[in-house]
Amino acid sequence: MKKEFAPEYSRTDEGWIRFPSDADYRKVMFPDEVNKHAAKANVYLIQACIEYVSQLGQMLLDPMSGTGTLMVGALIGRTVFNIEISDKFIALQQEAIKKLEEIAPGISNNISLICAPCQTILPIPDFADHIIFSPPYAGIMKSKGKDKLTLEKTDYDMAEYTYTHPLNIGLMNDFLWSQQMEGVYRKCFATLKPGGTMTIVVKDHYEKQKDGVRKRIQLSQAAVDASVRVGFVQNPDEWFKWLAPGSVYTHIYRARGWEVVDDEDIVVLRKPEATAEVPAYQYAGEPVLATA
Repeated sequence: MKKEFAPEYSRTDEGWIRFPSDADYRKVMFPDEVNKHAAKANVYLIQACIEYVSQLGQMLLDPMSGTGTLMVGALIGRTVFNIEISDKFIALQQEAIKKLEEIAPGISNNISLICAPCQTILPIPDFADHIIFSPPYAGIMKSKGKDKLTLEKTDYDMAEYTYTHPLNIGLMNDFLWSQQMEGVYRKCFATLKPGGTMTIVVKDHYEKQKDGVRKRIQLSQAAVDASVRVGFVQNPDEWFKWLAPGSVYTHIYRARGWEVVDDEDIVVLRKPEATAEVPAYQYAGEPVLATA
């Protein structure tokens, strides 16, 4: 019987999933400072991803974990390994673990945190059963106090999210970003066990072109294309959409008569099982060397 993604939630006429607001859920599990972050993932969405791809006792990895939403996996019997470049947000994740300990004593034994750029940690061959994360936008952290996509002021100082670091993908221009992200997908492929999955949550956006026309930037398709190039297999039936809540900027854009993106993509990519022709230690035709 085919497994259904997020079956308990209603759908729009387009088939987009209606995940509810997670504000109250987050207040129970995470410190207030974590919940102020401008780009935190919806907890119900992340939990649906975990339940769809994984089983009890399996290892989950988030290579760009931000505020650490994937830690909810530890509450439902998974082991979680979070990598995050920002020491500030690793500290917040540590505070979140303390709060989770109040809910489920001993849960910290199933959560590991590393503060480092994921490019320096991965690959760890055959380490994770599943990877779940949301890639950053290019240049998203460059404008202090402004949202890159809208140039409107934000309540959260995005410049504080990470210090300047040569491997901070969120600070790179579009060209370097695309090169680095394909490298990250390659490292993720090598880190997964054969038959494992990588689930990415990505949202397209509109950008104004030189001729003044606003064009939809197909970030989701670009991410899938890059992932397939490094060896992942993508089944069209495992490309889901949800009705993202948007932000105050969505209303501003609509008032200006501009097109906005209301749907966010949830794409499950799979690493093929190892075969005699393609052993587990190879990916995209290149050997993977074990790290110390």
